[in-house]
Amino acid sequence: MAPDQLKNILITGAAGFIASHVTNRLIKNYPNYKIVALDKLDYCSSLKNLSPSLSAPNFKFIKADIASADLVNYLLVAEEIDTIMHFAAQTHVDNSFGNSFEFTNNNIYGTHVLLEACKITNRVRRFIHVSTDEVYGETNLETDIGNPEASQLLPTNPYSATKAGAEMLVMAYHRPFNDKRYFLDDQKLKRLGWEERTSWEEGLKRTMDCLPSDDNCFLHYKMRGEKEGNLDSSSCLKFLIYGKTDWIGGLLGKLCNEDGIEFEYGRARLENRSSIVEDVRRVRPSHVFNAAGVTGRPNVDWCETHKVETIRTNVVGTLTLADVCKEQGLIMVNFATGCIFEYDEKHPPGSGVGFKEDDKPNFTGSFYSKTKAMVEELLREYENVCTLRHDRARRAPTNLHRNGKEKFDRDMELHQSRSDKPQWILEMYRDHMDPEFKWVNFDLEEQAKVIVAPRSNNEMDSSKLKNEFPNLLGIKDSIIKYVFEPHKKN
Repeated sequence: MAPDQLKNILITGAAGFIASHVTNRLIKNYPNYKIVALDKLDYCSSLKNLSPSLSAPNFKFIKADIASADLVNYLLVAEEIDTIMHFAAQTHVDNSFGNSFEFTNNNIYGTHVLLEACKITNRVRRFIHVSTDEVYGETNLETDIGNPEASQLLPTNPYSATKAGAEMLVMAYHRPFNDKRYFLDDQKLKRLGWEERTSWEEGLKRTMDCLPSDDNCFLHYKMRGEKEGNLDSSSCLKFLIYGKTDWIGGLLGKLCNEDGIEFEYGRARLENRSSIVEDVRRVRPSHVFNAAGVTGRPNVDWCETHKVETIRTNVVGTLTLADVCKEQGLIMVNFATGCIFEYDEKHPPGSGVGFKEDDKPNFTGSFYSKTKAMVEELLREYENVCTLRHDRARRAPTNLHRNGKEKFDRDMELHQSRSDKPQWILEMYRDHMDPEFKWVNFDLEEQAKVIVAPRSNNEMDSSKLKNEFPNLLGIKDSIIKYVFEPHKKN
């Protein structure tokens, strides 16, 4: 590929010493290139190294690990990457002697993830692998002749050994992946009296004839925008879901059935590590979803008197699952709650300013919320975990009017983050279903007799959802369309 054909370059380890100089120079000298810089920012790198490029319009920085296969595959497609400059590596020889497994994971496995992503997406036209002279081992002090590229690789420490291993992987991937196998010399076998009964060509034909005609027996990869292949992306997916009895866990199973995605519910209790490992071995999932957790029965007040049980599931169990997933190289999607926030000066009620994923939890009024905030903070240390916060929308009862008459004549002003905040739910019911419907609010003294722990009240930012799904309705419009209007027809 000629230099003028390059468009979108992914630079791994971009915040490191050497890669940052390359990145800054490319940004300065080639404004027509789009540079995507990827770095997990460990001890080998610093974002300050990229300061000259941070404000450039053709520069994007992403903090992530190249060992995350899902992310790398997504980036190559979403950013339309055509060139990779692979600098990312765990460095420093002295560190490699005491922490060699990390070097293997970052330098060999990370490189392997990049190469496999290139093969699967079939978009990258140039892969530049940056290695080290240490792969050649010790230099003979009695000669002034340097090591040519064809020299034997003789690494003498774990760091250089992992870099040499990465080089070999790169060379191994420089092949079409549909070539015929190599013939072996069989003259020695013939001298022993062994003769082939079937020619190679006939043997190949028989082998192909024995293969199933069903294309579904083979794994096909199809990335966004591609039309080739007989299978949709769901054929490559298998989900392991925890939280079968939870509303979200049940809904996940329903959605998988509708979309033809294979899934199984986990059998293990989350605090039992060996049982989780057995689930993973049995199911062999592509992704793990965690919708399990203790919310209390009938509500979160239960957690105030069952604190150990709440910690065991919401904190210990969730962390155990995340750790097993990391150990097994699996992405874990963790369904969290918005009940860790409450309105404050930066997020006043009615302002439309919602809490984002980077905001620190500010509500600890209930023990349930404390455990959920704690485990979220700890999960940030797991790069294989994606946390999705949600405000659970309860199903509005069809007999709301009758329930209100028979059970309650007042509405508690519960401070909660849920989308069914009683006051405006009842107002909407009155406006759309029954103009005669009336209620009376509890005062604070009466409310204190009913609930033990305070409830949070907030609004979470939905800009990312709206960007992804422009036609997504707001909460109130959704309730009108999917609850009130169908009930009117019935």
